[in-house]
Amino acid sequence: MKALGILAGPRKGWASDQMLDKVLEGLKDNGADVEKIHLYDLDIRHCTGCGSCTPDKCVIEDDHQMVLDKVASSEVVVFASPTYWSNVTSMAKAFIDRGGSLFEMTSTGPRRTADKPARVVLITSCGMPFPLSHLLGTATGCIRAMKVFFGRMNVKIKTLYATGMLDYLKSKPSRRQLEKAYRMGKCL
Repeated sequence: MKALGILAGPRKGWASDQMLDKVLEGLKDNGADVEKIHLYDLDIRHCTGCGSCTPDKCVIEDDHQMVLDKVASSEVVVFASPTYWSNVTSMAKAFIDRGGSLFEMTSTGPRRTADKPARVVLITSCGMPFPLSHLLGTATGCIRAMKVFFGRMNVKIKTLYATGMLDYLKSKPSRRQLEKAYRMGKCL
């Protein structure tokens, strides 16, 4: 099985990245061939709204197509974005906005009928503690944004949250959260 991890946050080693690494560790321990991409290390430009999207190709030439090709060839995709104002990061949004070439337009909107990926894990972290992170829509807003995109792929989606990361320099996911992330990867 081929698994792709995508970090859409700017800070390596912080909460979203730690959760992503644990899911990938579980996948690897289960025999998966694992690759990890950090979107902030790549040249991914914003969508220009040109309307030229075609299946399998965006007209903007940068690293985005390489990432989409890896998504399309992976059985499992693990996508992690910290919560920024109840949404994904600007880099995650650029990735999603440019992802139109993965889909065919139908009368009910974009659809992907390919068999890969089959499963997606969506991860977010945010400063607001649980249950406020969910009641006020902070972390859930971020997950919702990711689900809109990945949900159009006809995949099974699982979600992970690391909330209460108030002190960004000291806060880390709890041992329980990291164990849950590892188990999720192990069971995929």
